[in-house]
Amino acid sequence: MMTKKKMKAVREKKESIAIAGKKANVIAITKVAGKYPNVALLNIRNLPDRILQKSKKQLRGKADFVVARNSTIIRALDASKKGKELSGHIDFPTALVFTSMSPYQLFKFFKDNKTQVAAKPGMLAPFDIIVPEGETDLMPGPALSELKGAGINAQIKGGKIIIAKDSVVAKKGAKITDNVCKALQKLNILPFEAMVNMVAAYDGKFTYTGSILDIDEHQLRADLIDSLAQSFNVSYNASFPTSQNIDALLSNAYAQSRNMAINGGVYSAASTELLLTQAVRLGSTLSGKVGNLDSQSNAPADASTAAAPAGKQ
Repeated sequence: MMTKKKMKAVREKKESIAIAGKKANVIAITKVAGKYPNVALLNIRNLPDRILQKSKKQLRGKADFVVARNSTIIRALDASKKGKELSGHIDFPTALVFTSMSPYQLFKFFKDNKTQVAAKPGMLAPFDIIVPEGETDLMPGPALSELKGAGINAQIKGGKIIIAKDSVVAKKGAKITDNVCKALQKLNILPFEAMVNMVAAYDGKFTYTGSILDIDEHQLRADLIDSLAQSFNVSYNASFPTSQNIDALLSNAYAQSRNMAINGGVYSAASTELLLTQAVRLGSTLSGKVGNLDSQSNAPADASTAAAPAGKQ
């Protein structure tokens, strides 16, 4: 029979082994942290392991994933002095990603690699889940009853089960029942999207939360273009020179100064040619008018001269 002293010694030995194991894990994580400049925090609650493993495979050489107890992760972040600020975000099953990718690049990777997954009982429908009208690959039998039990308008036609018309099996926000889940799985309808949930990241200077990193690139591009156009117009109308508007401002100033010189009859390198052209045109116009006046003044004299000999006869 084991004495109390022996039991205490065994317990202390087990505790020391556990503590040593935790310390070893902390050291191992800090070594990984030293290889990369950035670290991200993942919430892996309810995340299918196949999705996490897929991400690990795709990011091999660019990132290292670490899954451990939260207490170990917090100690490792403190020990590595990298991402200590992330500790305050840890209140769920956690994984760390140490990477050379920027926080935005890593978040975008996870966002672009969503996976369709099946519905589970009790989940809330993200939208109206509709089973579309059409044929199925299901043969008549128990499947027909299961589909009808989920509220699907299913019938038998041509030896197969068909969906007679679109059937709403779950309204947006409603809990999905077990019958609906089974029916959707039989029809291979995967209404949910799953992705690695990146909660926050640290790049050595700043901490970025997922909400900050979740950027719509198309909308951002449109907003930037609109902002640039507005800032250009404001600076141009205020005659405030910048590298973007200086060419337009100089062109406008040149055009205005040339117009002033021409209207004021001031000769310069910019206005001389046009002023001379205007002078030539004006001279031609005046010359034409003077010629017309000369021809008109000579006409009566010629007429009287021509009529004189007839009078003498």
